[in-house]
Amino acid sequence: MENQHITDDITVPYEEEVNGFTIYIEDNPDRWCGGYIWSVCQNEIALDEGLSFNASDAINSAMVFINGVN
Repeated sequence: MENQHITDDITVPYEEEVNGFTIYIEDNPDRWCGGYIWSVCQNEIALDEGLSFNASDAINSAMVFINGVN
């Protein structure tokens, strides 16, 4: 995304490597619904994704997936 902004003390778009997985969080492109889309990838393959109302919940959801895999 071109426009970065701060929300929940997290700058989006957000990218973090955790235990060999990459977490991506961006604004939901559907401005009517709002929120954030998140995905967990490994080797450029999306393994899980979802929609959250705030960026903190998006990180938590991604971490639940990663912890479940490990």
